[in-house]
Amino acid sequence: MTSNIQEAPPHERQTVEMPRPNVWPMVLGLGIALMAAGVALHLAFLAVGLAIFLAGLAGWIGQLLPGRGHHHEALVEPEKRAKPVEAVTGMVEQLHPGLPGYRFQLPEKVHPISAGVKGGLLGGLVMMLPAVVYGLLSEHHSIWYPVNLLAGMVLPGVQNMTIAELEQFQLTLFVAAVVIHVVNSLVFGLIYGVLLPTLPEIPRPLAWGGLLMPLLWTAVSYSVMRIVNPVLARGVSWEWFIVSQFIFGVASAGVVLLQRMPRPVYAGVLGGIAGGILMPVPAILWSLANRHGLWYPVNLLAGMVVPGMGKLPLEQLEQFDSNWLAIALVIHGLLSVSFGLVYGLLLPKLPPIPGSVAWGGLLMPLLWTAIAYGLMGVTNKVLQRYVDWPWFIVSQFIFGIVAAVVVHRSEKIPVPPLTRQGEEETRRQGETDAGNP
Repeated sequence: MTSNIQEAPPHERQTVEMPRPNVWPMVLGLGIALMAAGVALHLAFLAVGLAIFLAGLAGWIGQLLPGRGHHHEALVEPEKRAKPVEAVTGMVEQLHPGLPGYRFQLPEKVHPISAGVKGGLLGGLVMMLPAVVYGLLSEHHSIWYPVNLLAGMVLPGVQNMTIAELEQFQLTLFVAAVVIHVVNSLVFGLIYGVLLPTLPEIPRPLAWGGLLMPLLWTAVSYSVMRIVNPVLARGVSWEWFIVSQFIFGVASAGVVLLQRMPRPVYAGVLGGIAGGILMPVPAILWSLANRHGLWYPVNLLAGMVVPGMGKLPLEQLEQFDSNWLAIALVIHGLLSVSFGLVYGLLLPKLPPIPGSVAWGGLLMPLLWTAIAYGLMGVTNKVLQRYVDWPWFIVSQFIFGIVAAVVVHRSEKIPVPPLTRQGEEETRRQGETDAGNP
């Protein structure tokens, strides 16, 4: 019902009708979130979420009833109100068909859908190689072990299988793994084809720093620890370890990028120190979250060169030891400064990486690994411990780089203007693509 004040002429109105503040959409969203959590966690979440959802829906509908969803808000004083906009004609020439820029779509050139499909399929084909190599070289000596683990991401009951059963060929698990792998490869390939052309260029030091350092330092640490102390290597959470390497790489590359003066040694040392200060943060957070204490990751780092630490009980590795602390600080400082120098000397000389390849090599490994790790951690924590995550992440890097290269090298097609002629060109281009898969 409209008041007499609102029926007055616009220049005499002192209030404006505004939507009333409404909390029910947030209540409705909370109910939906709890119901989704109940599917994976417990039926109690589902029941509580359903009750909250119904309450939020009823409250929201009630707010939409006549006379309840709006209120009249007083206007500010006349001298504080915006002045009327006076139109001035003849100042800007209007575009019309035939002029450059008339009704263009942005971006003006895009990759065809076939580029994402080809990139996803080729990346999915190549990324299987690390999984097969891992299956053959590991203690399982079976190519079916990683296949069955992949199927276990969505199929229940796989976590109850023995290691011997996981090493055998299982037709149901094989079919499920193939479907999962092909679908995910196609989906992420299409995401690459659509998303990568729209992302900005990454500065050369950051692109190489985000790719080079995580791979280089993780490979060195993983190899050295497995040779010097293979028992202790199993105590390292390698997924958190790799996160710390990303932090070091980006921090060091950022410092090198900001140093405008031609002093690569100084910039490298400074970048190594900055990255070395920041990179222990994920390790400390992981250790505290798992109740290992502050000194557990420090002692594991010292175990790279101290023999016999793999035979020590967990309680002793969680205690403070001044000798181990000194050794860990020396190792960390030397590696940080050394890799920082490599950055300072090498990064300015490396060729630029195309933005799509840099994003593809960084985005996909992080995105797909996070999805797989999080999904498996919710649905199947037992199976999550069976996965060798360093090898898994290597396969994601391979997929990301291969798919990004395929998309980057594909020819872009122009997006025609939004005219009838442009629509006809779009239709003809679509028929051409359908005839040339």
